[in-house]
Amino acid sequence: MDSLLGSLTQHAAEILLVLVLVVTILTIVLLRLAIQQGRHHTRWRELLQKSDGESLENLLLGQLRDRVKLEQQIAEMDARLQKLEAALPVSKRHLGLVRYDAFEDVGGSQSFALAIYDDRGNGAVLNSIIGRAECRVYCKPLVNLRSERDLSQEEQRAIREAKASGPRSILSE
Repeated sequence: MDSLLGSLTQHAAEILLVLVLVVTILTIVLLRLAIQQGRHHTRWRELLQKSDGESLENLLLGQLRDRVKLEQQIAEMDARLQKLEAALPVSKRHLGLVRYDAFEDVGGSQSFALAIYDDRGNGAVLNSIIGRAECRVYCKPLVNLRSERDLSQEEQRAIREAKASGPRSILSE
């Protein structure tokens, strides 16, 4: 142990110089860290506090409330959409119109046959026959695209047109 103390006493100046150098380096590192921490603290304070005094926490809570409202609105719209989609098969959205001249002496294709029915083929065929002195309108019910009453060629053509054109939908427009 005496030899160690003797060695330390002999090299005390060098050891002191090394310790001063280490303390100086540690002081410089500590100052740099303090400066960086101050910059981060300033940034964090700016982030948490806007110029008008509103905090980040209040902003996040507002965003959360808005998100919850939007999710509720989306759920309500989804429910409404499901109701509309359920109603589509029975909505009268197949349309076919045929204009024609019912009589030779009346031109301009004033008469018409209009077929209107749902996806199941249930609906009606309207036929308006225009003459010089009178106008007659007939309505024949359709069940599965068939009628109990005889259909004219124009009415049958209107049904075929409605079938060929497909269903009208406001959702696709």
